[in-house]
Amino acid sequence: MELGFIGLGRMGAGMVERMAKRGVRVVAYNRSPEKTKRIARKGAIPAYGIDEMIGKLPKRRIVWTMLPAGQATDDMINEVLKHLKRGDILIDGANDFYENAERHDRICREKGVIFFDCGVSGGVWGLKNGYTLMIGGDKSHFKDIEPACRALAPKGGYAYFGPAGSGHFVKSVHNIVEYVYLQGLAEGVGLLSSFKHPIDLRKATSVWQPASVIRSWLLDLTTSALGKPDFSDIEPKIGSVTIEELERTKNAVGGYAPAFDVATAIRKDTSGNFVLGKRLIAAVRNEFGGHAVERSSSTASKRRNER
Repeated sequence: MELGFIGLGRMGAGMVERMAKRGVRVVAYNRSPEKTKRIARKGAIPAYGIDEMIGKLPKRRIVWTMLPAGQATDDMINEVLKHLKRGDILIDGANDFYENAERHDRICREKGVIFFDCGVSGGVWGLKNGYTLMIGGDKSHFKDIEPACRALAPKGGYAYFGPAGSGHFVKSVHNIVEYVYLQGLAEGVGLLSSFKHPIDLRKATSVWQPASVIRSWLLDLTTSALGKPDFSDIEPKIGSVTIEELERTKNAVGGYAPAFDVATAIRKDTSGNFVLGKRLIAAVRNEFGGHAVERSSSTASKRRNER
């Protein structure tokens, strides 16, 4: 299996390293050459431009883009298509609205290029645990990209779901569930903190972990976040960038998801309400995805002085 890979951010770099460790020949390119140099030390073949990346691939090219949804992905797909020929394959791993995948598929078909949309979950832990892959596209060519999927995913952790758009749709629903579950955990911790007798929050979540009906990885990460000495310094600001995409997904199918509506309202809220819950959601997102958190000015100042 050989492919080109574009985008070496938090997810992309781990994906490339995991594939390289499992025998996939990956030619990796990133706009900033420093990241390309780093991933070369992990077993990837470096490329410092699209032309160079394409030139290092076999005649039947497979290219995977792992960039932010929106203009960055649109521009890169248009650029890569200039270098591909009929029968080549393009995979888009962005967190994107499924109708954009359908549009990208139409653009690719005009050139005879085969398109797959692939929702990816696993965050910064994917390198170790594997990545969950939700794939849409031309089923007759799925076998051509399946070796890369097997290298990336844990056993049973990838699946083909249907024509273009299906992969991004399943991933969007996955993220809606994530929003709702995180909201539930945040509300639970908030209620624990409101009891008339002091409750050790981390003790409560840790005792739920081994065998309760709500045990999960997100609960594990909640316990981890609560145990960090600087947890209380995290600002109650949740920097989610997928809210609009997920709302469009729900509305496009006429979905009824009232718990998700509450979760998105909380993430958008800038009032002083639900401070502990917002702090927890921000902290857990940092735990699983490396998403940035804001810290109180006193903490930031202390860290600058320590440097």
